[in-house]
Amino acid sequence: MEEISISIGDIIIDINSKIRYRVISILDTEIILCEMDITKLKLYQNNLIMILNLLDYGELYIENEDSFVFDENKLSEGIRENYIKKRAIMREVVKYYGPSYLGLLGKSHKPELDSILEKYSYSKQSFWRNCVKYFQSGMKDYSLVDSKAFGINKEKKYNYIKKAGRKPKYFLATGVVKTKDIENIFEEMLKEYKSGRHKSVRSVFDKMNNKYFKRIEVKNGVVTQSLMKQSERPTLRQLYYYFQKNLSEQERDLIKTSSTEQRNDKRLIVSDSLNGVYGPGDMVEIDACEVDISLVSSLDNNKTIGRPIVYFMIDVYTRLILAVSVAFDNNSILGVTNLFINLSDDKKKYCAKYGIEYDNDKIWPSNIIPRRLRVDRGSEFKSKEFDRICNELGIEKQLVSGGLGSLKGTVEQSFHKMHSKQNVHLENFGLIEKRYDSEHHIEATLNINQYTKMIINFVLTHNQQYNEDYPLTKEMIENKVKPIPSLLWEFGIKKYGNPRPIPIIEQYLYTLMTPVNAKVSRKGISYKDLYYFSLEDKVLHKEMFNAGNKKVPFKARMDKRDVSQIYYIRDNQLIVAPLNEALAGNADYKGYTMKEYEDFRKYRKKLNAEGRIHNEELSALNYEINEGVVDDAKKTFYSDKKDMRINREIEKQLVSSEGKISTRLNNKNCIEEESKNSSKVKENSKSKNISYTDSVLDSSKYKDYSSFEDALDDYYTNDN
Repeated sequence: MEEISISIGDIIIDINSKIRYRVISILDTEIILCEMDITKLKLYQNNLIMILNLLDYGELYIENEDSFVFDENKLSEGIRENYIKKRAIMREVVKYYGPSYLGLLGKSHKPELDSILEKYSYSKQSFWRNCVKYFQSGMKDYSLVDSKAFGINKEKKYNYIKKAGRKPKYFLATGVVKTKDIENIFEEMLKEYKSGRHKSVRSVFDKMNNKYFKRIEVKNGVVTQSLMKQSERPTLRQLYYYFQKNLSEQERDLIKTSSTEQRNDKRLIVSDSLNGVYGPGDMVEIDACEVDISLVSSLDNNKTIGRPIVYFMIDVYTRLILAVSVAFDNNSILGVTNLFINLSDDKKKYCAKYGIEYDNDKIWPSNIIPRRLRVDRGSEFKSKEFDRICNELGIEKQLVSGGLGSLKGTVEQSFHKMHSKQNVHLENFGLIEKRYDSEHHIEATLNINQYTKMIINFVLTHNQQYNEDYPLTKEMIENKVKPIPSLLWEFGIKKYGNPRPIPIIEQYLYTLMTPVNAKVSRKGISYKDLYYFSLEDKVLHKEMFNAGNKKVPFKARMDKRDVSQIYYIRDNQLIVAPLNEALAGNADYKGYTMKEYEDFRKYRKKLNAEGRIHNEELSALNYEINEGVVDDAKKTFYSDKKDMRINREIEKQLVSSEGKISTRLNNKNCIEEESKNSSKVKENSKSKNISYTDSVLDSSKYKDYSSFEDALDDYYTNDN
């Protein structure tokens, strides 16, 4: 019988009542369900074994759900800002109320929730509306996007004629309606506030009033200045709210505190402590290491290719290695995305590719998204592309200050362990040693696949290894938890709940792709002289028709590991457009990486440049020859255009005669005969001195023959 499994995000339907429930958490023996299709938050805690049995008996069944993919960068600025704020709120709610989330139920006081809402200046009414949608969706981020972004309620507009918000309790209403002009003033003041650490909201407010809301009056010849009435100008609270809405706490800290203060007051010390880390997946560290081994080519083991680059992602709470990447991409965003792809991979299948098998799934977990990650100041981690990936995945990035690698000591230490365990086996087989007589490059033996197998073996060993240096808590000791990463992971899940899963794999992988500025024309989607086309996308066909010969901008994404496809979103579905192999040259690059294609493209550009120089030289020579031909043909008199038709016909026959096939056949007799005839014709031509003015060509005589050819035959016959 097929094994029944439940995952977070699944929809379970009661066969009798038809009520739908969303799985939002799976604890050790319990499962938390959220009732769907209602406007209130209803959570149920059930026995996991009971639910599995009901699924087995057919009383319940799991409903398949279509993938829903969106690109947050395509959202309007206002909708995107609102979405990011709501996403940040829900992240903190998950942190405080997970893994059961039952603490959200009831009318009891919720100080943590009040603190979160105060931090983001968010109303309870709006929160509960978003909270219901978030949990009913299976904690998928797209549920937090305003519906109008997906084409719903587009016609709904608000036209405020009086100031929005709660009426003041103890005084007359003050403040103004936030028009576009007021918003522009607020934006100017926000830039002023951000311009220096000593600027306060109050000082900026005073400057705003003095610049834009000052009244000048002349009384009895005396000029006086005063502020407009309170009802005619924004309040301090309005300005403060705008700042709160458009400035994150992290941005505010960076603006108002020095780098030293940030380092001393904000950093977490986790290399020897669990302070500030809330369970598995809460905080991870990422780093790369250029390994001290020289490898050989997987295509030819006689060719040395040098050092590989290993990336690790390690969970700080458990010290468990979550993901790994072994490649040759140093300081590259590709190396980082390789790591995130491995994070989503089925680890058993991944290991099987290298001939490694294991039974316990908990040794190397998959399908999680960390809440926070700590990295150094490598170029790939400071890039805009990495920031985009973190933002879209809802991951908080923490950069370690320069020269403070110890602040991410968990991952640093893992590399030391890796080298110590491997180097003993690699000596004289490509191990790079700091000796003058080291011959590592000529001793290189392993290829990338063989070395990856060693890395996987290290990961599986590390995740099951007893760690004497791990700071066990009193609770861990009381529960007899051994400091083994995989066991610490199990304990952490029971205490804090499962980490945030990858809700939609298509959305996740789309995020890891690189945004590209493609074009649409009647030839399809083009990017860097490659053309893509989808037979199934009828909307694309219309866009191609409308574009014609123009190249219309088209937002798409590409996996730089393979230029065979380009990806884009249509109606919240991920569309894959392959290379149009019907166009010449396109199919040649199928399966190429972007780097390989770029190298060919550069070579082609070089050839084109050399070709242009060649053509210029050839064109100059051609010009010179043509000039010589014309110079040789120059004469001092005008040509006679009389009898031009007859003259043309004579020339035509002469040219035709010179092109006879017989002269080109490899027949000696024929060639000799033609040679004789040719000589005879030349002699006759000389003796008769044939010219355009000869009597046989006279138009009056030509009229006595049925054709011009008959006239010529008669001429030569009479001559003979």
